[in-house]
Amino acid sequence: MPLGPLAARFGCGTGAAHTFALLRAGALALAALTLVPSCGTPPQAEMPGTIETVVGTGEPGWLEGGYGGDAGDANQARLNAPGALAFAADGTLYIADTDNNRIRSVNPDSGTVNTVAGGGATDWARAECATAAALPDIAGLAVSSYGDTLYAASTLQNQVVAIDPHECTIELTAGRADGSAVQLSEHETGELDGLWWPKDVAVGPDGTLYIGDSGNDRVVAVGPHEARSSGRPDSEYVRVVAGNGAPGRSGATTPADTGIGDLGRLDVDGEGSVFFVDGSAGLRKVDSYKNTVTADWNPRLPEDPQAIAVNPRTGRLFATDTARNLVMAYAPGSREPTVVAGTGSRGFTGDGGPADEADLDSPGGLAVSPGGDLYIADTHNHRIRMVHDVDTALDDRTG
Repeated sequence: MPLGPLAARFGCGTGAAHTFALLRAGALALAALTLVPSCGTPPQAEMPGTIETVVGTGEPGWLEGGYGGDAGDANQARLNAPGALAFAADGTLYIADTDNNRIRSVNPDSGTVNTVAGGGATDWARAECATAAALPDIAGLAVSSYGDTLYAASTLQNQVVAIDPHECTIELTAGRADGSAVQLSEHETGELDGLWWPKDVAVGPDGTLYIGDSGNDRVVAVGPHEARSSGRPDSEYVRVVAGNGAPGRSGATTPADTGIGDLGRLDVDGEGSVFFVDGSAGLRKVDSYKNTVTADWNPRLPEDPQAIAVNPRTGRLFATDTARNLVMAYAPGSREPTVVAGTGSRGFTGDGGPADEADLDSPGGLAVSPGGDLYIADTHNHRIRMVHDVDTALDDRTG
């Protein structure tokens, strides 16, 4: 294999393009790494546990000049209260640019940002392209295992839509076409066309799409895609994996159809286990083989975390403590948190230094990159920030 492309990806440059080139390289085969010449000791800003801004200027999109930055370097783009984050397997980062009503992407090779959906005023069903569609209040993002479909949950529209970022298409996956909320009665849980305030989405390793239908206190699974060429899950195969459409309180181990007190965020680990936040009972795990919901691992979560993310390789859980401007980490099986990022003070400081000495302002989104870096939507700083090699840093700190 020629050295040129790999050397460029692992070069000693700086900036968003270099950062996202490193991100993409993290997904390459380890054998390829031996072909890359050493650049010496990495700068402080790239040491494990350090934090830097990778997307956004910090100037919100509603200032004079408005939304902008498409086709340019990601750290020169304007975001407006970014929230949900998701990665494709190739390292493409997707951002819910919430108050701009758009979904932005960052190319892992060039570090450039573009809009892939939203920003228009047309109902998605009539939009000729996803970028002409109106997408208010995107609360959750997930990418299919094939990488060709981006799922977005809109709480205000009570819908989950499927977007093809390459073909600019958008179509309904779940919810009513008119956006009306559907409150289901107890045990009336198998109707995918009825959603009420969907708060999050996640995709499992087998391509199954999970929807956190929070208003109906249930987690719905669609799929899996099995051996089909498309990344879209089979909408004919719908099942409820947790909840029964009515509020309740689960115990340590309860049947999967026990009521959920207040369904929050969800994610899927590398083995396909679904974790969700039950506001009345903490973190819960779905055991699909036993058809139960368990609390075998019940960490001390922050109150109402706005995002959770499970590293699919290590099983470590990350959660935002938005009210205290912190991001917490939990080793598998551990109840006690470790601060990953933030000091507890609201502000913007610390780029280039340890993440736990940096100030954040209302962190509202999390995602772990294919290369093992933690990405944080620093919502009211209107930036996306990255903690380098987060698991290595935490392992070194905790011994």
